[in-house]
Amino acid sequence: MKKYGTKPASKYGHRVLDPLPTREDLDRFYSEQYYNLVNEGKVAPDIGRSSRGGDEAADQENWLQETVHKDIIDILLEFAPGKRVAEVGCGLGELVGHMKQAGLEPLGIDLAGDAVKAVKSKGLEALEGSIDGLFENGAIKPESFDAIIFNNVLEFTHDPAHNLKVASQILKPGGVLMVRSGNDFNDLQMAAVNSLGLEEWWVSPPGHINYLTFDAVEAMMHDVGIMPFHRHGEFPMELWLLLGFDYISDRSIGADCHNRRVAFERSVPTEVRRRLYKAFGEAGFGRTMFIAGRRA
Repeated sequence: MKKYGTKPASKYGHRVLDPLPTREDLDRFYSEQYYNLVNEGKVAPDIGRSSRGGDEAADQENWLQETVHKDIIDILLEFAPGKRVAEVGCGLGELVGHMKQAGLEPLGIDLAGDAVKAVKSKGLEALEGSIDGLFENGAIKPESFDAIIFNNVLEFTHDPAHNLKVASQILKPGGVLMVRSGNDFNDLQMAAVNSLGLEEWWVSPPGHINYLTFDAVEAMMHDVGIMPFHRHGEFPMELWLLLGFDYISDRSIGADCHNRRVAFERSVPTEVRRRLYKAFGEAGFGRTMFIAGRRA
């Protein structure tokens, strides 16, 4: 079995998988293998919950609509110059559906045909492919969207800076670009590694290519004419490890830690949560980072 590590990227200060898969191998993995691994419970537990359906899936979708998706939609409604929005890597379409309910005009984009079928089965618009491929073949036109969202997908692309460049070309002037991604090799993760003797558990080959930081993503945005105006970090799950809940060594603890995070976010007013998470972002903390910018 091939052994993977990470190395510094040639630019922007984040880390990349080493050895790096080819673009063709990566696209094949996501279009043909990824959802099989989801269904086997080996990757993406959130997508797995949605795929299984039932009360657990409904509760997860409600939580996302109340928190993560609400944060995205509120920024779109305030700052995007219009209603046409594309979500790159749309998965099963929960965010696409919530944007539609909010009066926006969303398009889902995904490499996996099964995901695109699932989105279309809900009466929503979706295209199969990559954002750069759809742009190059004319399926998506220049300056045709008011906003583009990379929701937990930019870190899995072969060349994130290139994807942001294409997104900038697709955005209308003043259009909004959003990136929600893992915040990897952050100080709390490294503290957990050093104090508990853990391996770098967030390194996940072969699909997870880039291990991004707030500063790296903002630098990429600047290089393609996108001016960042908002950042926040979501709940820093590594805190559980440092508080004695070792969900890495004992996976059965993980679901309880996730449920406690959900309970916390449901217990505080939205504006209180947002103030706290903006402070996390300024400090570089948060298991997941969120950055929004506008095309100059």
